[in-house]
Amino acid sequence: SKFLGIDSGMVKMALGYWRNIGQPRTKIIAMEHGYHGDTIGTMSAGARGVFNAAYAPLLFDVIRIPFPTAGKEQVTIDALQAACADKTAAAFIVEPMILGAGGMLIYDAATLKRMKQICEATATLFIADEVMTGWGRTGALLACEHAGIVPDILCLAKGLTGGSMPLAVTLCQEPVFDAHYSSDRSKMFFHSSSYSANPIACAAAVANIEIWNTEPVLDRIQAIASIQQQKLNELSHDSGFDNRRQLGTIAAFDVKSHDAGYLARIGPEIIAQCLPKGVLIRPLGNTVYVMPPYCATAQDLEKVYKAVKEAVSTFKSSV
Repeated sequence: SKFLGIDSGMVKMALGYWRNIGQPRTKIIAMEHGYHGDTIGTMSAGARGVFNAAYAPLLFDVIRIPFPTAGKEQVTIDALQAACADKTAAAFIVEPMILGAGGMLIYDAATLKRMKQICEATATLFIADEVMTGWGRTGALLACEHAGIVPDILCLAKGLTGGSMPLAVTLCQEPVFDAHYSSDRSKMFFHSSSYSANPIACAAAVANIEIWNTEPVLDRIQAIASIQQQKLNELSHDSGFDNRRQLGTIAAFDVKSHDAGYLARIGPEIIAQCLPKGVLIRPLGNTVYVMPPYCATAQDLEKVYKAVKEAVSTFKSSV
C-alpha cells in the first residue's frame, strides 16, 4: 500500500480511480448510523441528523444499507448485495466492527468479511475508515484483522501518533495508486492541505510506530480490555444502565433515561458532573463510552466508572 493524502480524500480517491481507468462510477454506498468526518463529502457518507442538518442542501445522496444488528445480519448482507449487483457502485465505506459517533454500535467479524467478499465479487472498492478503530482500539492493530481482510482504501488517524499530534493518512492498494500515477497530469490526485505531512506530526508517528515495534503494546491493550470487562460486569448490578457492550479497549453502555438520542439531557449533565473530578467523558446522548489511553491503570478506570455512576445518580435524583 502507499500513503496518499489524508482521510477526507477517500471519496475523491475512489471516484478518481474509476474515472482514470475509463470506467466512471459515481455511486457511494455507506452504512446506516455511520460517521466519516465533517467535510461535505464525508458528511454525505455519514448519517444525517441534527449535527449536519444545516448543510443538507449541499450533501449528495448515497446508498445506505442497514446496520447489521445481531440476529439480522442477513438483512444487511442482502442490501449490500443488491446495491452492488449492477456493478456501478464506486465504493462502499464502512467503520469496521464498531460504529463510533453513531452510538458505539458493534457487529461481528463474520459480517465484515462477508461485506468485503461482496465488494470483491462486484469490483466495488472497499473503504475501511479506521480513524477510531485503528492502532489497537479493538484488540488488534487494525479492526479489519479480526475478519482477515485487507481494504482497498484505508483511513488512519488518532492513534497514528499515539494521540500526541494531529495526523491523518489515507492508504490504498497499488491499482488505486497507479490509476493516479501518470505522465498525464490531469490524472493526478488533486488533494492537498496546508499542513500535509507536517514534519513534527510525522516524527511523532515514527516514534509511535517504534513503540509498537519494540514494546508490548498489545499486552497493555489486553490488560485494559480485561479491566473494562470487569467494570461492565459490575454495572450489571445497577438497573440504571443497559446494553453493556465491549470491543477491545472500548466499553459502552446506555443510561436509562426519559429521553434518548444524541441530544438527550443526561449527556451534558454527565460531562458537568465528571469534569470537576478530573474525568473527561463525552457521552453520545444517553450512550456513555469509556475509551482510555493505553497507559491507563486499573485505578484510573475505577475513578472513571465511579465518577460516571455518581453523575448518573445525581442526575436521576434531580429529575
